[in-house]
Amino acid sequence: MKRIALCVIILGVMCFQAAMVSAGEYDIASYLALVEKNNPDLLLRFKDIESAKTDIAMARSAFLPHAGLQGGYTRNFTDQLQSTPVASMPGGGPLVWQDVRSNFDNELSLGAGISQVLLNAGAISNYNKAKLAKAIREQSYEAARQSILCAAKKLYAQAQLTALVLEIRGSSEKVSLEQYQRVQRRYDAGAATEMDLLSADVDHRTKLDAVTGAKKNNELVLLAFRDLAGIPHSEPITLTEERTGLPVMPVTPDLGSILAGRADYRALSLARDITGVDRSAARNAFLPQISASFNWALGGMGNGSSFTGGYNYNLASLGIFVTIPILTGGERLARMDAAKLQQEKAIITLSQKETAIESEILGLQLRLEEAQEMSDSSLQTVETARRALTLAQTAYTNGQATYLNVMDAQDKVDMVWLNFANSGYEYLSAYYDWELAVGAK
Repeated sequence: MKRIALCVIILGVMCFQAAMVSAGEYDIASYLALVEKNNPDLLLRFKDIESAKTDIAMARSAFLPHAGLQGGYTRNFTDQLQSTPVASMPGGGPLVWQDVRSNFDNELSLGAGISQVLLNAGAISNYNKAKLAKAIREQSYEAARQSILCAAKKLYAQAQLTALVLEIRGSSEKVSLEQYQRVQRRYDAGAATEMDLLSADVDHRTKLDAVTGAKKNNELVLLAFRDLAGIPHSEPITLTEERTGLPVMPVTPDLGSILAGRADYRALSLARDITGVDRSAARNAFLPQISASFNWALGGMGNGSSFTGGYNYNLASLGIFVTIPILTGGERLARMDAAKLQQEKAIITLSQKETAIESEILGLQLRLEEAQEMSDSSLQTVETARRALTLAQTAYTNGQATYLNVMDAQDKVDMVWLNFANSGYEYLSAYYDWELAVGAK
């Protein structure tokens, strides 16, 4: 139990110790909340949803009344004369023509009109498509959100892993330095060979290079960590999430429940529904279009300072218009065939997605099983390697082993610790992928 508790504690201390001045401390929940708030990909997809709402409003406008109001005033500064018959000679003689003014000084008009679509199958289809398009964008947003949060959880675990690797490499470098100093003292006392001293020096320098590489890897991961959540690059990061163990092996739900929880599958299902709307729209192209309109106009004309007295009018009219398509050169029949083909393709695509999801789940189950076995095996190897290192150091001190034996034992300890850390990360990575694949919230 002590051995397992020790390994669990070391796995839980996956925290990069950054400077505490203005450092950002994040557990996994706060980090995911920040990613969901600041991730630019999610912000762009949210704008797509807002755009889809405007598309619905535009499609709905086809069913609402369209009204307009128009008014005008004209001031005429010159007279327009027009030759007009004003009389005829007695007994049916020729007409008497005279230039008569045909305009007035002031012309004022006011008109209003309103039109309403009563039946338009195409407009109905466009409105239904706009609503489905909005639903698809919502599901696409949700699929992207789940995928990005899954990536964020794996990135958090990777940041903890690289911090732990850096800690392991640092600890190994300190032990190697102590070993080098011990060999130096033995060499000065004539109890160690020059080969032992050179081997210890090379081992220490190699460990220093490993620490440098671990630092670089940790900084690169933290750079991606910041970018995903919109954290400033200058802000130090402290990871505060402590793990007391790995999640238990999950039980996979049935395929129906998985498909219901997958936003990407729901988006494909809605895309199939859109093809059904297109097919109905192609059939409805044979239906007539019916609209109605009402128009009213008021006008007055006068001379001098008056707007009346010359000619006044008041008009009102109501109309109903029916448009019946008769011949379109076969375009409507071709649209029906094209819509049918698109619907069949959408059904096939949806079936392919179901098969792909099922295969993905089976593959993730194998990954989880393998990662769990590797984690259990590496956990059992840790104490064995540590015991072997202690024996090698004792044997070297007693002159029963060479320094190469100590170096080999130390390298094996480092390797099993790294394998243990990597196996834990691989299990977490597979577990997060499994959550995404089954549509877990």
